[in-house]
Amino acid sequence: MRHALAVSRPVRRLAIPIDVASDSPRALVAAEKVRVRKLALTRRDGLADAVRAEGSAVISASVLALDLERGSAVSAFLPIQSEVDLTEAIAGLAERGHPVGLPIMVQDGLVFRRFRPGDALVPLGFGTRGPGPEADEILPDVLLMPLSAFDRLGGRVGYGRGYYDRTVAGLRAAGRFPRLIGIAFSVQEVAAVPMEPHDAPLDMIVTERDVFRFAR
Repeated sequence: MRHALAVSRPVRRLAIPIDVASDSPRALVAAEKVRVRKLALTRRDGLADAVRAEGSAVISASVLALDLERGSAVSAFLPIQSEVDLTEAIAGLAERGHPVGLPIMVQDGLVFRRFRPGDALVPLGFGTRGPGPEADEILPDVLLMPLSAFDRLGGRVGYGRGYYDRTVAGLRAAGRFPRLIGIAFSVQEVAAVPMEPHDAPLDMIVTERDVFRFAR
């Protein structure tokens, strides 16, 4: 498996204009998101366990090689189903002094509770686990974001519930502009991700094959 490559893309993702008076364009965009999500997740689910483990190790190493500001707070995630396993990256970030938070679903989006390797985890619904309510919350400077599909312009399709979209919007409304880094296997790439005005394009995508950086 190749090591990650740095790829700069001096392009800007354009949102699809939508006529708010018509439901038809929204329905078309929603249907296309469902299509690319299913396509990419089918590919991801089809990866052999050994390939997934090897890819996760390369992705974790690439995350640890990023130019993160010293002491910056980082949100990460633990894998559900066939997601990338960032366990090694989380351990390395914590060892370097980065406060690491795991996402906790709340009504308005996500909060991030501080996690250190070895901390107890509790079930949180939808197959997720995370620190309990006694853990401190962090405000992330960097979001390592799971996704179902991505394209080479920084477009991201999540799982359809909008938690990260609402969270990013809330952070920006509060004057915080975290770095948005998508984490995925290369098989999750699609030709084009349909983007709506509320969709936040990524600043970077890390796969086991490439590291894509986008000019904003």
